[in-house]
Amino acid sequence: MLDGNGKVTLSGGKTTRILDMNTGNFEATGPLLTVQRLRFVDAKSSGTQIPLGTEVDGGGGAIFHLGGSVTAVDCNFEGNEAATLGPDVSGGAISGVGAGATVIVGCNFKSNRAANGGAVGALHTALTIVNSTFTGNQATGVGANYINEMGQQAGTGGNGGAIVMDGVGRPLTICGVTVSGNTGGAFGGALFRTGYKGEPSVIDRSSFVDNSVPDHDDDNLPSGAGGLYIQGTAVTMTATTVARNSARSAAGLWILGHGGQAAKADLTNVTLADNQTSPQRDFTKRGIGGGLVIGDDTVGTLLNCTISGNAAQFASGIGRVSPLTVRNTIVSNIAENQYTPLNCTGSSFATPPGTGDHNLQWPNGLKDDMDCTPGITRVDPMLGALADNGGPTQTVSPLPGSPALAAGSECPATDQRGMARVEPCTLGALEVQ
Repeated sequence: MLDGNGKVTLSGGKTTRILDMNTGNFEATGPLLTVQRLRFVDAKSSGTQIPLGTEVDGGGGAIFHLGGSVTAVDCNFEGNEAATLGPDVSGGAISGVGAGATVIVGCNFKSNRAANGGAVGALHTALTIVNSTFTGNQATGVGANYINEMGQQAGTGGNGGAIVMDGVGRPLTICGVTVSGNTGGAFGGALFRTGYKGEPSVIDRSSFVDNSVPDHDDDNLPSGAGGLYIQGTAVTMTATTVARNSARSAAGLWILGHGGQAAKADLTNVTLADNQTSPQRDFTKRGIGGGLVIGDDTVGTLLNCTISGNAAQFASGIGRVSPLTVRNTIVSNIAENQYTPLNCTGSSFATPPGTGDHNLQWPNGLKDDMDCTPGITRVDPMLGALADNGGPTQTVSPLPGSPALAAGSECPATDQRGMARVEPCTLGALEVQ
């Protein structure tokens, strides 16, 4: 254990990695290195050069472990840099590779950068992050893992502005985490997570706000999931806000299968608000999917969610709602093109809807706006702005007189703030009595 007692700063002088624990054994789960109450600044790693980038040993500007496990408690990581190009290299501050685990508790990550996972990278390593903040980190690569027509690796990363995880059979746990103002170069301005066997991705009481994947002049370079990109896993998201994120497409949250592996999207007391796809000069070329995009081979349930104020060419609320069960949920978003489905699309563009009941949808009267669920109520939910309404995350509150009040049935015991609900409950993530 290394304990700085809050008085020690370790610097790499912008030239050197600070801690390197390379066991030489990808399958090793030990030893365990614990660092706590330390400040890691200005570290830099480079790694073995490969075509179009750097090998995985270039990750972890401040801390790198191949094999073994690392726990960081009450530490600050600022201005650290890993190799900035490469399809698999990751972790401007911390990179874990192999069968061990990376655990982060009460840490702050600011202005770190790497090809992928501007702050933290996990390649096969299990990842747990609790009560931590990620601000202004950057995934500097572009093109993700793109393979060109010649079968050659052409992408240099850019996944996960703050956090990237790629690993078979490994869990991701995030609780009490704030991820804001981070930037990716391909997919996932805040988080990129790839699974292979339906592994659990559990996200609770967290905020993913003001993250982005900027559009590129080259349309062949991807810009998707300004907030979170999660594929091939079973996602359980509770009491969480995904807001004001931006990308060319799928601005907020994108959940999808991976190859032949199905995904699952279970969201309870979740707010998806004010996410938007990148505007273009010709607005009809604006990207699709403002709030939530559901990819192929994905099923799930939305329970008491608020999906509001999101903007896109179409599918401003939910892209591909067909395989979802949606209950006690508000879907109220911005009309960019009144001649396509605004709030929701189905598996076949404007059909079929999802299943479920006790939902509200707005606006009404657009030419081709499909019902998100059969017989959904079309009425203005009268919502306030995203704001601090108590609890650990910002939420959107129905205003006095809203038709969302006392309109729900069989709701969760508490709302997004952890406050008790009554029966009949308020639709959406916030209970108002």
